[in-house]
Amino acid sequence: MKVEEQIKQASREYTNRQGGILPEKVANAFIAGANFILDKLRWRDPKEELPTAGEPVIVKYRTAKNVEKHGIAKYFELGIGNPWTIEGSTGREVIGWKPIE
Repeated sequence: MKVEEQIKQASREYTNRQGGILPEKVANAFIAGANFILDKLRWRDPKEELPTAGEPVIVKYRTAKNVEKHGIAKYFELGIGNPWTIEGSTGREVIGWKPIE
């Protein structure tokens, strides 16, 4: 089941527990809130979307031995070399990032 379908199903189940009466505005707010949370939790592709320069973010990266790890990083728009600094190192390939909330 897709996430959107799960959200709508959860909204319907909540409505049923409330006696089947849930104003449309409340149902829409429930769905919007769930989508907002899911957006904050999703991994972003650094090839498609970049964080604000200098702001710490959580990253998924690959080491030189192709091992996937997680850490705290900052993205810098320097125009030279690797733009990511991950816990003091710059020699890692970032494959995903998400904001720290």
